[in-house]
Amino acid sequence: MSDHDEKLIRNYAKSKHMSVSSFLHSAVMDRIEDEIDDRLCEKAEREFKCNPQDVSLDEMRKELNNYCY
Repeated sequence: MSDHDEKLIRNYAKSKHMSVSSFLHSAVMDRIEDEIDDRLCEKAEREFKCNPQDVSLDEMRKELNNYCY
């Protein structure tokens, strides 16, 4: 990592009252969650195109629980 990037990260974390470690952890977790959300959306779109049907709220909760736990 360049000195410029390191300083930018350090200063940004400080401006948010976070340690660099906490900031990087938060950023990585956000990125992972975004990728999971993207995959779930793509899967849902594919499934809907193959079989366009409504899903009850209870069915949706069961499906989402597979990815959250």
